[in-house]
Amino acid sequence: MKLAWMRADIASARRATTFLVVLLVGSMLVNLVLAVFAVRLAGHERIVVVPPTIHKTFWVETDRVSSEYLEQMGYFLMQLTLNVTPQSVDHQAKVLLQYAAPASFGELRSALVAAAERLKRDGASTIFSAQDLTVDERALRVGVRGQLTTFISDRRVSEVSKGYAIELQYSAGRVFLKAFRETNPNDPLETQPRPSSAAARAQ
Repeated sequence: MKLAWMRADIASARRATTFLVVLLVGSMLVNLVLAVFAVRLAGHERIVVVPPTIHKTFWVETDRVSSEYLEQMGYFLMQLTLNVTPQSVDHQAKVLLQYAAPASFGELRSALVAAAERLKRDGASTIFSAQDLTVDERALRVGVRGQLTTFISDRRVSEVSKGYAIELQYSAGRVFLKAFRETNPNDPLETQPRPSSAAARAQ
C-alpha cells in the first residue's frame, strides 16, 4: 500500500514539475515576443493628442510632429498674441510664456511687457483676422497673414495687412515658441529671396 502511495506521489510530483516547466517556457516565449516588439517599436511612437482649442486632432512622434499640430499651435499662439485688450493682455502674455522655449523666454517676455504697456497706455485693443496660414513642417515654422484691426475705445483707428512668422521648437514631447515676429504679408515665411541692395535701388 505504501509503495502505491509513493508511486502516486512521484507521479503527481512529475506532473507538477512538467506543468511548471511548460509554464516557465511559455512565460519566456511571451517575454521574448514582447522584447522583439519593444525593439521594433522603439523610436516610432505616435501619440494622438487634442489641441488647446479643439478644431482637429493631430499626432506627435519621437522626433517630429504633424503639420496639423503646428497649424493648431500656431493659430493658438497667434490668438494669444494679437487678439488682446488692456484687460486681457497680461493674462494672455502669462499663458503664452508657458509655451516659451527656455532660450527665448527672456526675449519674449520683454517684448510682451513692452507691447502690454503700449496697449494700456493707448487704451487700445487689437483683433487679427487670419486670411491664410502656411506650415513649414520640416523647419517647424508657421506663417500667417491677415488683417490687424486696432480699436481705441469703440472707435476703429486702423486696419492694415500684416504677416507673421511663428518659429517653434519640438523637445521632450512638447512644442515651444521660439519667436513670433512680423514679416512681409505677401511672404510670411520669407521663402522668397530678398532683393539685393543694388536691385532695390534700381527699383
